[in-house]
Amino acid sequence: MKSQLTNHRVDLQDCTIFYQQSRLESSSIPILLLHGWGISTEPYQEVLKLLAQHHTIIAPDLPSFRRSTYSGLLPDYLSYSKCLLSFLEVLDLQQFHLVGHSFGGGIAITLSTLVPEKVRSVILIDSTGIPTPFIPEMIPRRAIEMTAQLFLPRRRLKLVDIPLVFSYNLLFNTKNAIQGLLISLYEDISHLLPEIQAPCLLLWSLLTVLKLLFQKLWLYNCLAT
Repeated sequence: MKSQLTNHRVDLQDCTIFYQQSRLESSSIPILLLHGWGISTEPYQEVLKLLAQHHTIIAPDLPSFRRSTYSGLLPDYLSYSKCLLSFLEVLDLQQFHLVGHSFGGGIAITLSTLVPEKVRSVILIDSTGIPTPFIPEMIPRRAIEMTAQLFLPRRRLKLVDIPLVFSYNLLFNTKNAIQGLLISLYEDISHLLPEIQAPCLLLWSLLTVLKLLFQKLWLYNCLAT
């Protein structure tokens, strides 16, 4: 079955949301996919097209990332969630499934507690929402992760597509790109987890598990020297 994604935009009071959507089926509850920090929906095209073969997909660029604009500074997950709520009201979505990757996971957690009656299920993929160590401690971890990613398939995605989108956001959406990073690193929304009423699936990739293992080995070596 051939999938079809079309481009759309919604103009709100203080932002414009660009999004991709597959054909809406009256019998299908849409899947709302929220992308990770610093990028957009563009690196997810292969996944989106596969999902769109069997499901209704709505995939927005988050406010202030890539093709979605925002006039001010978004200070926390709640601010992003409120923007998306306005977006969903325009689309008149009464129910939806939530998929949040990385930074999008923190937003998905918050969003699911704001409108629990509308969220049918939640999938969190390597989600943020629990503070990480200080930046000097994080740098070696990120270096290990990025090195490991070079050995995975889809080299064009890693070496061309993602860097292009990431560079665009840093150049043209600088304030919210930096603020989004700080939110990802330091905002703690673990207290919201018990409030999620919908069935929730937590996915933690093998790469992340390996990264944590290397981190522990690195820390052990530091303590031993």
